[in-house]
Amino acid sequence: MRRANRWLPSPNSGRGRAPFDFELGPGVGSDFTPPTDSEPNLGFDSWPDEGKTFLLHGVTGSGKTEIYLRAVEETLRLGRKAIVLVPEISLTPQTIRRVAARFPGQVAVVHSGLSEGERYDTWRRAREGRIGVIVGARSALFTPLPDVGLIILDEEHDPSYKQSPPIQPPYYHARDVAEEMMRRNGGVVILGSATPDINTTYRAQHGEIERLELPHRIMGHRVSISTQAERTGIAARYQPADAEDALMIDLPPVQVVDMRDELKRGNISIFSRPLQYALAEVLERKQQAILFLNRRGQSTYVFCRDCGYVAKCPQCDNPLTYHRMGESLRCHRCGHMQDSPTQCPACQSKRIKFFGAGTQQVEQTLIDMFPKARTVRWDSDTATSHEAHEAILQRFIDRKADIMIGTQLVAKGLDLPMVTLVGVVSADIGLALPDFRAGERTFQVLTQVAGRAGRGLLGGRVILQTYQPEHYAIQAAAKHDYPGFYKQQLEHLREIGYPPFRRLARILFRFPTEAKARSEAIRAAQMIRQRIEEQQLTGTEIIGPAQCFFPREANIFRWHLLVRSPDPAAALGDLDIPRGWYVDIDPVEVL
Repeated sequence: MRRANRWLPSPNSGRGRAPFDFELGPGVGSDFTPPTDSEPNLGFDSWPDEGKTFLLHGVTGSGKTEIYLRAVEETLRLGRKAIVLVPEISLTPQTIRRVAARFPGQVAVVHSGLSEGERYDTWRRAREGRIGVIVGARSALFTPLPDVGLIILDEEHDPSYKQSPPIQPPYYHARDVAEEMMRRNGGVVILGSATPDINTTYRAQHGEIERLELPHRIMGHRVSISTQAERTGIAARYQPADAEDALMIDLPPVQVVDMRDELKRGNISIFSRPLQYALAEVLERKQQAILFLNRRGQSTYVFCRDCGYVAKCPQCDNPLTYHRMGESLRCHRCGHMQDSPTQCPACQSKRIKFFGAGTQQVEQTLIDMFPKARTVRWDSDTATSHEAHEAILQRFIDRKADIMIGTQLVAKGLDLPMVTLVGVVSADIGLALPDFRAGERTFQVLTQVAGRAGRGLLGGRVILQTYQPEHYAIQAAAKHDYPGFYKQQLEHLREIGYPPFRRLARILFRFPTEAKARSEAIRAAQMIRQRIEEQQLTGTEIIGPAQCFFPREANIFRWHLLVRSPDPAAALGDLDIPRGWYVDIDPVEVL
């Protein structure tokens, strides 16, 4: 494993271009020094004939974006094109600003929020070679740039890089497509993350790709930091990095609050006492805070206290979520909406209980507790368009709000130096889901959202509320301990025989009746078992069939089965796939 902040890949086109060697310079990482003849070169003497993939594993705030920009700079200097992918449209504005500022007039953005005219204009200019850099979500990979030499996947662990059923095909993972593109075109892929996908780290550990490390949070150049500290009167709390002119800071400390103890002591608020005190302190000091809850709405379900009736979606059977805006109940799976009940439709009781907390409830509780606090909420209810995402983020950047309440949108790639507190309202959401990646996803989102704190002169801290403080994912996130989490999670996956030790294929069955979905799932299982016996695929087995965790969605019933095998394609092969069957190779979730 090598330190990325010494060197980046130094490809040469083989077409008379200069080597792709460059120093990253001050403030980018904690381990850079001027090159010497004896130092290892992490690059190549020429552009790789079959491509090269790097895992850039850097803690939050370690300078990954600066490395991306310098890699793009060299790619453009050598006459080739670059693609920078982000997992969410919401991240595009901040990313495009940074990339466009470095490469004015050479950058275009591609994502699903563009109009057909905007998409066509970008497509035409890219095809004509008038664009040097494309920034966008996963579909930006297919922009017809000539001679792409670099593809970057920021937050490479994010599941939104996978296009999975039942979205219209093609089904693909952007990471796999990027690596194949660069293999064919002799280019470089950089996979960047503070919490890499377990499979990606496993590949790096076994030499399939090269891992580069950024182990420290770097705040910038010594002179710049000192100037800011003098101007603001804030005492800088930084340490010298290995290089003369860089300063680094520790990752923010995380305080784990056991909400069971809070209840025992009579606190029934969704905010623990430590979080209440910390919020009051932030407001008093005129700083900013982020409150994270990966669940939108006011209340997560509505039920009758007399007969136990639960308001469910008539099309999905999932509990409906109460939304204060519009006084409505909504299904977060299919979008169904209905009026909020004033009495129980089953027993006519008026003792209706709104239970659970979403981002709306968090915002309302915050306003009740701190009436003078200026709040902004960032979730898919408030950010219904690309422009809305940008407006909400800009309002917070401009310090027109003191506290941002949000879902996973606030956990990804934001650099907000005035945020000194991150409060995780409930760290347990998603932890108990019947998915083999549940622990990994929880660790990733908690580590990522914790990384939003302490990115400026003021430093910061994190308060993590949980009912499961002993869970290894919670413990590892509280310590910013990716190696410890990786080791324990890998052992768990080895025991159950799941990726990266064996591959999965998921077949999803979606039909208008449950009987049809069930019978098709059973038929498919019988066909695949027969193929396994005929071909003597001793390492291949079928799990299921069974109902999906979400058994009905928009009046479509869902069953599925899993094929666990060293090579699922051998068991599926030329299997006839009728309408209503959806095959997903290497699924990122099995719900």
